[in-house]
Amino acid sequence: MALLQLELLGDLQMRSASGSLFTISAKKSQALIAYLGVKPSQRVSREKIAMLLWSSTGPDQARQSLRQTLSTLRKELGQLSPDEKILIEENDLLGLDESLVSCDVAAFESLVAAGTEESLTKASHLYRGDLLDGFQINEERFDQWVIAERDRLHRMALRGHMQLLEMQSRRGAIDEAIATAQRSLRIDILQEPVHRTLMRLYMQSGDLVNALQQYETAAKVLKRELRIEPDAETKALHREITQLRAKTSAQGVSAEDARKNVLIVEDNVLNRELTTALLKGAGYNVLVAKDGAEALMLIGRSRVDLMLLDVDLPYIDGHSLLQAVHDNGLEIPAIFISGLPGEEVELKAFQVGATDFIRKPVKNNVLLARVAKVLKLDR
Repeated sequence: MALLQLELLGDLQMRSASGSLFTISAKKSQALIAYLGVKPSQRVSREKIAMLLWSSTGPDQARQSLRQTLSTLRKELGQLSPDEKILIEENDLLGLDESLVSCDVAAFESLVAAGTEESLTKASHLYRGDLLDGFQINEERFDQWVIAERDRLHRMALRGHMQLLEMQSRRGAIDEAIATAQRSLRIDILQEPVHRTLMRLYMQSGDLVNALQQYETAAKVLKRELRIEPDAETKALHREITQLRAKTSAQGVSAEDARKNVLIVEDNVLNRELTTALLKGAGYNVLVAKDGAEALMLIGRSRVDLMLLDVDLPYIDGHSLLQAVHDNGLEIPAIFISGLPGEEVELKAFQVGATDFIRKPVKNNVLLARVAKVLKLDR
């Protein structure tokens, strides 16, 4: 285990071997460690470091400032291990002991270079953000170096995500490809081809609502940032999805089912909103509760034809909620949707009267099929 772990992709963070945050006080010292840490095996002359970090002063003052910084830095690094020298000083050269230091930049570059799906997946998760995001020391040479390295690694991350996206799409790993495309857009939201790929992936998964929402997101971003509209290919795909949704809505949900009230009981805001959008897009009337207590209140005021229940809910858990519904003489079919591990949670769901049980993550086309089946059986 490295004594010093450098996380330079995104906000600058340093950690000890135990994983706890480690602080270096002076910003110039942080800059020095970051510069050497990008390539832990490199050795750099003191003169170059002095001019990089104190370019706004004269050479003599720069060398004096470097000597003072190194004196303080030795003491601070000594807190990690008094017997090991993390900072290497070989005559006029400075560096880091690569056997004692790990850096996410070096790991990221190595993983991208390997080019396998496994390595690219690891690289994708490792890229938390642009190099030293928000970090600057108002020294022209250092800040120029950061900008150049930031751009190089940013472009490498986009290429790596695109390679990974192609690999996952080719083998039909739609959910994984969707996650990769979303991470790529967090790096650069102006990638129209990735927006388009994500639209196609949503369409393949049967999630036409999110496919259309992705087009709206792309259109808004392109108009706001670049003052342009989506290109012809993106617009054509949007028309295709719109037509498919109209056809699916007409064929998939009968007029009787469209009048059915589906109650979603889910405390996670994102899951709640996505499921609501999916069911509304399919033509169902949707009621929403964020916990078991709120669900009981809604059941008392409104007709509920089907419940979609999470298990791990605040106040009243999903199992207890369904038991309470039955104790009150109501026979409302319920589909449990849970990510909790083990068989016990599923067995208990059926013991209290569940109609169906689905484990998270749930594919949208599977959820719609299960909902339609339960509502047809309940007629």
